[in-house]
Amino acid sequence: MLRDGDDLAALLLESKTTPPGFPSGLVERTDLIDALRSGGSRLVTVTAPAGYGKTSLLADWQQGEERATGWLSFRAEDDDPAAVLRLLAHACTPFASEADSVFSRIATSEDSLLGRMAPTLALALSRCERPFVLFLDDVHVLEDDRCIDALEVALDRVPDGSQVVLASRHHPARLARRRLTASAAHVDASALRIDAGGAARIADEVGAHVSVDVLEEWVDRCDGWAAGIHMCALVSKSRPFASIGDHDILSDYLYQECLRDLPEDTREFLLRCSILTVHIPDLCDAVLGRSDSAHVLRDLEARQLFVTADHGRRSYRLHPLFREYLLGEFQLGSGASASDLHRRASQWFADRGQLPAAIDHAIAAAAFDDAVSLVTAAALKAYEAGESATLGRWLREIGDANLLASPSAVVVMTWFAVLAGGDDEAHKWSTLLSRVPPDADGAGIDVSSAQAQIRAIMMPDGIHSALADAAYAVDAEPLSSPWRDPAMQILGSTQLHAGEDERAVQTLAEALHLADAHGNPATVVICETEFALLAIESGDWVRAGEHADRALDTLRRTGIEGYVMGAYAHAAAACVDFHAGRRTAGEAHLAQAMAERQRAGRAVPLLSIPTRLLLVRAHLHLGNTDAARMLLGEVDDLLPRHSARGALDRRVATARRMLDERLQTLDLRAQTIALTTAEQRVLPYMQTHLTRAEIARRLFVSPNTVGTQMAAIYRKLGVSTRSDAVARALELDLLGSRQSSAAE
Repeated sequence: MLRDGDDLAALLLESKTTPPGFPSGLVERTDLIDALRSGGSRLVTVTAPAGYGKTSLLADWQQGEERATGWLSFRAEDDDPAAVLRLLAHACTPFASEADSVFSRIATSEDSLLGRMAPTLALALSRCERPFVLFLDDVHVLEDDRCIDALEVALDRVPDGSQVVLASRHHPARLARRRLTASAAHVDASALRIDAGGAARIADEVGAHVSVDVLEEWVDRCDGWAAGIHMCALVSKSRPFASIGDHDILSDYLYQECLRDLPEDTREFLLRCSILTVHIPDLCDAVLGRSDSAHVLRDLEARQLFVTADHGRRSYRLHPLFREYLLGEFQLGSGASASDLHRRASQWFADRGQLPAAIDHAIAAAAFDDAVSLVTAAALKAYEAGESATLGRWLREIGDANLLASPSAVVVMTWFAVLAGGDDEAHKWSTLLSRVPPDADGAGIDVSSAQAQIRAIMMPDGIHSALADAAYAVDAEPLSSPWRDPAMQILGSTQLHAGEDERAVQTLAEALHLADAHGNPATVVICETEFALLAIESGDWVRAGEHADRALDTLRRTGIEGYVMGAYAHAAAACVDFHAGRRTAGEAHLAQAMAERQRAGRAVPLLSIPTRLLLVRAHLHLGNTDAARMLLGEVDDLLPRHSARGALDRRVATARRMLDERLQTLDLRAQTIALTTAEQRVLPYMQTHLTRAEIARRLFVSPNTVGTQMAAIYRKLGVSTRSDAVARALELDLLGSRQSSAAE
């Protein structure tokens, strides 16, 4: 019995990171495992169609392995690069303690996944002092190319003496290229085919007593297919069966024959439970409206009918091919009942706080009203986890029409799009929000206030229109509203950059007080950084440091380092550290702010412009005038056009004057390693095997553009090859995440 949602979350994770239980030595492959173990290959790929025993090979290897081991079985819902990296990090924590930092890290954009999380995990694995074997099963369910990109980078630095064993229905050729090519071994279906001796062991295990001739007939008929031989043995216990040649028809026929001997209630149980990807007795009871699922699952496991249990029998696993067959049969004859079952599963997961699973089942049931409500509740956690691919899939499957029917969902999704720093998505959702009637029922959200706040942040009509929108939002939100403190912060920031500094200080102070009361860390970070900016401009470095420290502490303590305001806080901290002579700490903050600044783009000029102006100050302290000039060019692109811009123009003019003064005092301009936002998007892909054309397709640009950006990266890093560029970028903390001290 599951105690609470945390217990369920742990069980779901355990079901993916624990090998399934198979009788040891059921299929004798000791010689193959010994050869692979001693061959020295850092990557071993096991590729064969379903049912050939890939998982049992990995499980048998793991059971007899003396080195440290980790296990990960992927499922379809894991087809998201952020989910892949977090699961991979969790599987590695038993032998790579540093991997835990990746497991908890927030990464809200694709460049952070490849540019920060994946190389950080690769570094953690490379530092393992004891050898390990990492088993990755069912990799074929990862259809998103970005998942394979992430795996390639994360597994690129596996040390000698350690191995990664990867099982898939399709050959993952991309993972075996480049540096891994000389250290890769491949196992295909021919090496996994069962011979007569293996067939005899399978028959003995299920209690089937047949002659050698029959065993050889099974092997010949099934072409050494382990699952087929297993089914032959099961069926032979009660009757002979027809000779069928076609492999696909054979599998369907054998499954039908296996099910024939089961009671009708048990057959119905299997068919209806096939909609589930994990089989927990409590869940099966809730979905099927019964109370004996644990007994039925134990009986199926005892029958050796393609059902295995975890060590505590808290969850069970249907062989994937068996589940696919059952699901196909159920869908052919289920009618409307499948929708009802998915609804019950969705409710069961939702009641236990497992919103991703609840959403998937709600979508499968076409219960889009429920799905919209669940996505609205789950979007923040998905955003913080960096699982934009999963969030995007939910939104596509729900459809814009269903989302637009829920004003509160549109408000929430617009906020997430703006905070994530994606200009295109922010523009899309802000446009959709503008089409919602201002007086629409927002389920506790004032739609007109939300519209005004988004307009103020995006500043499409200049700073004075933004001031009016921000003031309207504050008036619309009562003191008890959770939206009051962000509205106050937006008003204070707008006043600050309109030149109303005294009023801004009062407004931001009130916003900070409310944010502390409401527990809104994003507002705290922005307000503290705005105060740090004012202190830096006035030369009060002690106060600037206090505000920057509080902003950074809030970022780290609350786990929101990947929010759009993160670059702003790190830029302020870099300025403070450089002024105090803490160069090492300042460079670490500067590198992080430069890498994260691309999240702050045209969608958030209230943050993106002052962030870059602080970065100009930091680079000028180091003498990097090229970087300062580049950043001022980005500011020019971000400034609202053809509208009044208040104190923003004054701050930009001050930055230009500082650049001119620095140029006059330098005898020789310092070499810069500052990359443009476009170059920073390309850099993480240089860790992969991808060609320029393939990188271009990932980034939706031309191969010539990628070539130009790569050439610029080579020039700035002082290298001439991709491998040298990656090594230099890791050294400079442009990739991955070094642990830096707070002070030099």
